[in-house]
Amino acid sequence: MQALAGIGAVINAIEIVGCCEQISKGLVQKINQLLPEAKVVTISQIVATQIKTNHMMARLSLLFLVIMVLVGGTSIANYMYANVYERRREIGTLMALGAGPKHVLQVFLLKALLLGVAGGVAGFLLGSTAALWLGPRIAGVPVLPMPILAFWALVVAVAIALAASFFPARRAARLDPSIALQEV
Repeated sequence: MQALAGIGAVINAIEIVGCCEQISKGLVQKINQLLPEAKVVTISQIVATQIKTNHMMARLSLLFLVIMVLVGGTSIANYMYANVYERRREIGTLMALGAGPKHVLQVFLLKALLLGVAGGVAGFLLGSTAALWLGPRIAGVPVLPMPILAFWALVVAVAIALAASFFPARRAARLDPSIALQEV
């Protein structure tokens, strides 16, 4: 075709669409022999490659999600343990004034809930902004915000915050007021 058109060697890829026996009988190999500098592929090969790429990207995304959940959960748990430690005297005073362990647990879990909501909203806004800005620049693909991700960002952030804060909050609720009020 290139010789007939008189344009030189400009074809470097040929995609063959077909579902007949000719493709499986060696049509691709014969065209590859005729045009060794051109890459000849069938649509089924392209689709198979795309499916493999999509599966790989899904696994990588899941891996990044697990890493982010672990790092986020660890950070929140560390923050809440430090917060319980720093507020021992306040917790002791609260319990000495009649607040029960259930109330102290609720106070710390409410704080965790608020942190989770703030983190979910901030994460959605920052992630959407980054996707809107980077999508066209890096991948050349326009990106639209996905409101359903706001819901999932809130659910995941609140779940991580509450799960990571439960043990520090329980520790705060079990403090003995007399020990907590002692000078540190």
